Amino acid sequence: MIRMVGAVLVAAGGGWLGFQAAIGMRTQVRALRQTSAGLALLERELELSAPPLPQLLAWGAARSQGPARELFQGCVQGLERLEREDFSSLWRRLAGAQTLLGEEGQAVLLPLGDTLGRYDAGQQREALAAARRRLEELAARQEEDSRRRGRVYEALGLSGGAFLVILLL
Repeated sequence: MIRMVGAVLVAAGGGWLGFQAAIGMRTQVRALRQTSAGLALLERELELSAPPLPQLLAWGAARSQGPARELFQGCVQGLERLEREDFSSLWRRLAGAQTLLGEEGQAVLLPLGDTLGRYDAGQQREALAAARRRLEELAARQEEDSRRRGRVYEALGLSGGAFLVILLL
């Protein structure tokens, strides 16, 4: 009886590992899409009213989700301490901390810190639009990869668990 329970637990553990890997890939796609949507919100607001940077980021933080909200809220809080850290460094630090986006997603966001708040609204909109498009492209590539490799991870987890059960029995 104990061997059977152990076998079931080993098989379930292998399956769980495979499914967790697939979920991680889907989570990254969702984070990329949420960040892209957050940049689109900032882009539209700049087009409509061109508010100052603190207002723009506060507005974006209130209306976005996921990593975008976290990034914008962090920037709003960091703007209160500009005497210790300039906005470009603050943005780079916070964008680099968005691990859900992956290295490519972080790399897309990093240059925005040099543009936001420094140039006129048109140039800021162009930079946001370019970053948003690149994030959308990255999300589409990651989604396709997630579909393909996610199934493989799930199958490998289940078959690996089954293999261990056979090996142990």
